[in-house]
Amino acid sequence: MKPIKLNIKNMVCQRCILVVQNELESLGAFVSNLTLGHVTIHAPESLTKSIIAERLNSYGFVMLEDKEQIFIEEIKLCVQQYLEKLESSSQEVKFSDFLAHEIGKNYNFISKHFSKSQGITVETYYINKRVDRVKELLKYDELNLSEIAIALRYSSVHYLSSQFKRVTGISVSDYKEEMRKENSYYKNLSEAIDDFREKGYSYNFNKKNDCLECKDLCASFMIKDLNISEFYRFDENENAAGKSVIYGIETKDGLKGLLIEKSNLKKKDFFKKLSAQVNNTSKEKLTL
Repeated sequence: MKPIKLNIKNMVCQRCILVVQNELESLGAFVSNLTLGHVTIHAPESLTKSIIAERLNSYGFVMLEDKEQIFIEEIKLCVQQYLEKLESSSQEVKFSDFLAHEIGKNYNFISKHFSKSQGITVETYYINKRVDRVKELLKYDELNLSEIAIALRYSSVHYLSSQFKRVTGISVSDYKEEMRKENSYYKNLSEAIDDFREKGYSYNFNKKNDCLECKDLCASFMIKDLNISEFYRFDENENAAGKSVIYGIETKDGLKGLLIEKSNLKKKDFFKKLSAQVNNTSKEKLTL
């Protein structure tokens, strides 16, 4: 077995790590170390980088060989990690200090190389990614704008709103209205259930502690082991208890089922974990 170090572009979340690990192992490689953007494997002589690249490309991942590209991807991953740190930690860390510490180079050096390669400053890239996260949280509809501002360490809702409009060209309220119009699909929850059943989502899932239970299969599944193919939210009335969410769920074995939950404050953490499983190709519809 030969050791191979891989640098991979477009790995952005825990799900990406799981996909890359599964695909490398299916090719016969032993994964000894795996983090976002970086993998070390031991592979048989027959397993070449071109074979690995072809397999990973089918999932949208790109293997990097150029040192400058690898460096820029490392900066982007650190920006993503900083955003995650904003939400998960109460500790205040300056953006420039975080990048310099994690990458191990002077911030001015980092900024200069990023601007030269990408045509924008690393600060602008960070701001754009921060606004992208605001969009995500608005779509999840579990936090109001004040809570989003606190979660992402904006100094005020006003500052969040002004930065959002400067980046996107529209206000937060206009964006929410566009999102509602574009994502309108099913008239009601019953119509969505009927359509899912016709598409083969035969099983029923229920929340049990931190897992999802399927009594039809006599089995429980960790959230990370499931794929959320689609989810739809229904604001059936103005009361919070009238907000329902339907998730189209697929197991690793290809079995399909539904989870239908009433959205409420006690389940916020659970829905955050579940929503994190939605990949880039999933369909989200907000139905009124």
